[in-house]
Amino acid sequence: MHLDFLTLACLADELRDLVGARIQNVVQPHAAAVGLELYAGERRYLLIDASPQNATIRFVSEKPRSGVEAATPLGLLLRKYVREGRLIGVHHPPWERIIELAISHPEGNSTLVAEIMGRRSNLLLLDPTRTIRECVLRADASQNRYRVTLPNHPYESPPPFDKAAPPDFSAADWRAWLAAAPEQRLAKRLVRDFAAVSPTLARELAWRSSDGRPSPISADGDAATLHGAVNALFGPLQSGAWSPHLARDAQGQPVAFAPYPLQSWPRAAPTASISAAMAAVDQTRLASDGYATARRRVGQLLDGARARTARRLAQLRDQVVDEGEIQRLRQNGELLLAYQWQIKPRDAATTVWDHEGAERMITLDPDLSAVENAQRYFARYDKKKRAAAEVPPRIAQAEQDIAFLDALATDLAQAEQRPEIDAVREALAEAGFVRPAKRRGGGVVRGPRRFEVEGFVVLVGRNAKQNDEITFRQAAGDDLWLHARGVPGSHVILKRAGREPSERAIERAAAWAAYYSQARGSNEVSVDITERRFVQRLSGARPGLVTYRHERTVRVAPRA
Repeated sequence: MHLDFLTLACLADELRDLVGARIQNVVQPHAAAVGLELYAGERRYLLIDASPQNATIRFVSEKPRSGVEAATPLGLLLRKYVREGRLIGVHHPPWERIIELAISHPEGNSTLVAEIMGRRSNLLLLDPTRTIRECVLRADASQNRYRVTLPNHPYESPPPFDKAAPPDFSAADWRAWLAAAPEQRLAKRLVRDFAAVSPTLARELAWRSSDGRPSPISADGDAATLHGAVNALFGPLQSGAWSPHLARDAQGQPVAFAPYPLQSWPRAAPTASISAAMAAVDQTRLASDGYATARRRVGQLLDGARARTARRLAQLRDQVVDEGEIQRLRQNGELLLAYQWQIKPRDAATTVWDHEGAERMITLDPDLSAVENAQRYFARYDKKKRAAAEVPPRIAQAEQDIAFLDALATDLAQAEQRPEIDAVREALAEAGFVRPAKRRGGGVVRGPRRFEVEGFVVLVGRNAKQNDEITFRQAAGDDLWLHARGVPGSHVILKRAGREPSERAIERAAAWAAYYSQARGSNEVSVDITERRFVQRLSGARPGLVTYRHERTVRVAPRA
């Protein structure tokens, strides 16, 4: 279900009841998650998970346990600036899925920012100037054009929604909005047109606006009802009168939660807290997953490998030196040799005129002669020059490794059988990220998923190897290749077989590409489409990593 704005608003109010609590311990269940033990008359345990597939923030009943072999950079800083600190404030920005925890500590105040936004989730530790100390998901300008999330960079909030929020609309506004497209489904329009509206909230608003009847919404008759439903559901933002509810399916299994009565669900009842409702749904999901333990273990290996690779990438980027700085080192050495006559013993600096007649001050080591200082600059020049040649390819490799690990994370999340989970573990070992595991007896990974639409065969890879297989061995040059844009996911091939598919068939294949991607939980996903002949393997890259051209993009809803 959807951990949306209203759910986080309710949770933020629960957290405000603990302002003043002492943070007695901090642990990391895995590299992307943090557990806080808070004490304010009684112990409470807060779990914050920023992993793309399971992002959450909620109270848990059992004490979180550490699941990482070695503390991550974020974990080390949390121990320094958060453990033994006090919770002094809770902030929930309007219409955002973000909660900020203000923490006082003898080492200096900090803010722990939990961004619970699906595949873009993050957990960041900020200093008093809101500069990032460390975070789970590092991204530079080449990885995220909207903002940089790296240590020692100022924290910027995610880009704001260019949409209105439902409470901003009057009854007249709702009447005009409903009249603009009366034939379209109300719930779908609400998600598309408004900030802070999840599918769960949209379903509830649509149900309350029509009293549960299946007939189309009337602009004249239902605008006031919709306006009233919005006021009722968003009212607790001011009153604090939340009413957490849990919905169950026909078999009695928890399937949905919300901080308000779920009138659109036939079997819904109030719960003690929103965290309790979220935990019940999460437990049902884990219980229905017969491979949860194996999936969690491989997921921890993936998280650790990605964290190590991200640290290596950050270190490599720190080693990048401007070409002008490299040449300046060489010039300093040459100038010191040319002006050695003016340098006196124990000089710490000297001023010379460079090749263009500009004055330049060069720092010196007082313990070295002029010639030795020149040789020192030449040695630094040689080292920087070698780094300038060696570091960019290593950066490219690290970036490819992160893309590969993100693709494996999607494979793991969507694995339907134990052999598919084991295949992710094996791929990690083959790539050198973990030690090989003992071979298990049992099944093998099934072949690519195979679908048909309007007589056309559609192939969908289950993992990186199958993506490589269907794209470069099974597809013809004029077959269509589809992939969710900008996120890890399956390669999809629509076999033309000498015929031209309709736009409807192409959009159906695109819906599969969206569904079998990291963006599965999104309302709409951009999917790129091109002919197979325009897709190429990245040179030296892991299986499944490609580059392509001549693509067009469609927006579709993920659908299995």
